[in-house]
Amino acid sequence: MLKYLVPFVLIWPILALAAEASPLRRYRGTPARELLAMAFCFVAYFIVWIALHRVGRGLTGSEAAAIVASTVLSLLAVTPLLALGYKIFGVKPGEAESP
Repeated sequence: MLKYLVPFVLIWPILALAAEASPLRRYRGTPARELLAMAFCFVAYFIVWIALHRVGRGLTGSEAAAIVASTVLSLLAVTPLLALGYKIFGVKPGEAESP
């Protein structure tokens, strides 16, 4: 279970950067929609991480190498996953909507 600690800890700063330090920062919606999009991104990130970890462990035979490789590759997918979450939940560019 400790192998999940590395991706769990690293997702938070990367998700914050994806939301506010990328072109996605101009996307605004209701707080509920933005939160649902971020929750989708979080879940999708772990699905990608688990899949990459299993493949990496099978290819390398090393648990440590699989953790590092899957973490780096899945962290690179955070911004596209958040953009997908925004699209799914209707978060659009522009000003914040009133709730």
